[in-house]
Amino acid sequence: MLRSCGHELVEVGKQGGIATVRLRGGRKDEGDVFEWGTRVCEHRINPFMVQALNEALDAALCDPECVAVVVYGEGRFFCNGMDLNWIGKNQDLADKLQEDTEKLLARILCFEVPTIAAINGHFCAAGGMLGLAFDYRVMNSQNGLFFVPAVDLGLVYSPGMTCLMKAKTPTGMHNEMIVMGKRYSAKDLLEKAVINQTVPYSDVFATSLQYARQLTSGGRFRGNKYRDTMKRIKINTYSDTYSALCNSSQGMGFKGGEWDAHGKSKL
Repeated sequence: MLRSCGHELVEVGKQGGIATVRLRGGRKDEGDVFEWGTRVCEHRINPFMVQALNEALDAALCDPECVAVVVYGEGRFFCNGMDLNWIGKNQDLADKLQEDTEKLLARILCFEVPTIAAINGHFCAAGGMLGLAFDYRVMNSQNGLFFVPAVDLGLVYSPGMTCLMKAKTPTGMHNEMIVMGKRYSAKDLLEKAVINQTVPYSDVFATSLQYARQLTSGGRFRGNKYRDTMKRIKINTYSDTYSALCNSSQGMGFKGGEWDAHGKSKL
């Protein structure tokens, strides 16, 4: 397990050839907070989460038997976006966090083996982009929203983040989703083919594992030849998005200090 300030952030496991990455901190831990005030259960993106996820992906690649990766959360949140409390207390490091986050998104987008997001609940803002970066998405049908509320926060998503959202959602969503900050349920997302399947909360992880097993049956995606080929295919498929994420040059506006962390309703 990987820790930050005494908190266990992720737990890396394995089921057959499938690497599993659990974002820790569910309903029973909702009172658990970081020293800067963020609830651990929201799985927000800060430098410690970025490091934890990168190390989990490293561990998957170090296993020659790994043929897929499933990332799943606990509780109400898959990922509630950037850690705005941490950024508010570390504004001089905000642009570095954004750059590292975009590189993580690029890495997941073009990862060497198939990736599946087991979306247990809300995935919002940069957390929404995290979910979109995966190859496949299985979502909780009973609870969970997807939205990107930059307009309410006084922030502007970077070119790379915007490219990612446009690449993984239908054109008809772009104005309402990116510009207007519309909220979408699992049912909405399934109808628009943004997610691949919806199941009750208790079945999200098991269904995601089954999805991975079916995808990799018959010995597919084993070995470096598959890995190298898959990564190159993904980079070509998402070339503009990958390039923009890897070469982040435009901040979202965190550093100016004029954004509003409370510009949207709480979840």
